[in-house]
Amino acid sequence: MTDSIEKSSRPKRLPSSLFERNLKTTNLLIKVGLQTSGDIISDLFKGKSVNVNKSLLSTKNIHATVETLKQLRGAAMKFGQLVSIDEKLVLTPELSKIIKQLRSSGYSMPPRQVKKILDRNWGQGWLKNFDSFEVAPFASASIGQVHKAVLKNGLEVAIKVQFPNIRATIKNDLKSLRFLVNKLGILPPDFNVDHYLQLCEEQLLMESNYRLEAENIKKYSELCCTKDHLKLPKVLENLSTDEILTMSFEEGSELSSEILFETSEKNKLAKKLIELLLDEIFIFQFVQTDPNLANFLIKRDEEKIILLDFGSCSKVSDETRELYAALLDIGLTLDREKIKSSLFNFGFLPTEIDKDIDHLINDLLDTIIVELKTNENFNFSNSKIFDLLEAENLQKFEKMIPKKLLNGDFVFIQRKILGFLLFFKSLNASVPFLQILKKYNLKVQN
Repeated sequence: MTDSIEKSSRPKRLPSSLFERNLKTTNLLIKVGLQTSGDIISDLFKGKSVNVNKSLLSTKNIHATVETLKQLRGAAMKFGQLVSIDEKLVLTPELSKIIKQLRSSGYSMPPRQVKKILDRNWGQGWLKNFDSFEVAPFASASIGQVHKAVLKNGLEVAIKVQFPNIRATIKNDLKSLRFLVNKLGILPPDFNVDHYLQLCEEQLLMESNYRLEAENIKKYSELCCTKDHLKLPKVLENLSTDEILTMSFEEGSELSSEILFETSEKNKLAKKLIELLLDEIFIFQFVQTDPNLANFLIKRDEEKIILLDFGSCSKVSDETRELYAALLDIGLTLDREKIKSSLFNFGFLPTEIDKDIDHLINDLLDTIIVELKTNENFNFSNSKIFDLLEAENLQKFEKMIPKKLLNGDFVFIQRKILGFLLFFKSLNASVPFLQILKKYNLKVQN
């Protein structure tokens, strides 16, 4: 029911004030500094060569960093999500190690802290409205945790409880995070950290507005009300506030459990998700922009996809819709020169590119065209496209894209597209991709 990256967590009071959160960061830097100095001095006495970066990113320092970030949540967790949609996009081994540890475990608010928030929002004696309330959260994420409960009328609900003061500390946390990652040296010098921090701030501000998320759920439910295979939770407005979002509890299998699916199920699932994304861009003009797979569940007995977490959504502007429509129209020609020329005209490629990049673009376009032309069903697992989209090449492409395309709804849509493609690859899905695209091309023209 959330942008969950943890399925279980340990209770530990989370810092709420700016002072507490800044103190955590300061203490971490002091601890890392002392540990690093100690390692360097030890190496000198042992006659070993001094490697500052190695000492700075020692196992102990990484452990200390993880422990601090698990308590701070918010910006740190969201930043990790944004830079690690797939392992290939993790930029350094040290950052990869930190993110993996953040995902594998974490801290949640203890019962006393949860009760304080619920008392403030629902008033004393709120427990009388429930038959049961699970004190331990079943999911935890960057800005809150989710509890399962049963109302007196028997309805099972999922209750998102926001971490204390998280919205008010976002900007401060981002400043601390920028300082921290720079001091620790876990990012390469040419990494566009400001771009990711800006995305981080935009998403956190949206996701921490539970009133907005409730409205997004209702809006999205109306948009896809004719789609029988889609299901969304229902918001209980009388139990929802700025800090609490109460919804019907929806059960289903996680997409990460794809190994349990038969081949036909995998292909059908991929086809439905592709159509959903195209619906969002061209029909709804409203996109759920978080590509986290925890936001999708499968109710296999009813062949339904359950959509969760609408904290991060973006309205697709007419301009963006028209851009995608034009790209789709030209792309369906399967003509390399026409496609390449259009990429230049639309500003996706600079007017001047070096020979290596030009060769890479040609290889990528030729590969896409050949695979779409020769196969009725596009096989994501066997596609050579992903070999060309390795981390180094992706970074090259990102540097070429003009800044105007790295803002607004476009960048969030691109992140979701990339997240879906990587999932389809892991799913070993095979779908009539060209056929699906042609159908949506006709819809746009009409």
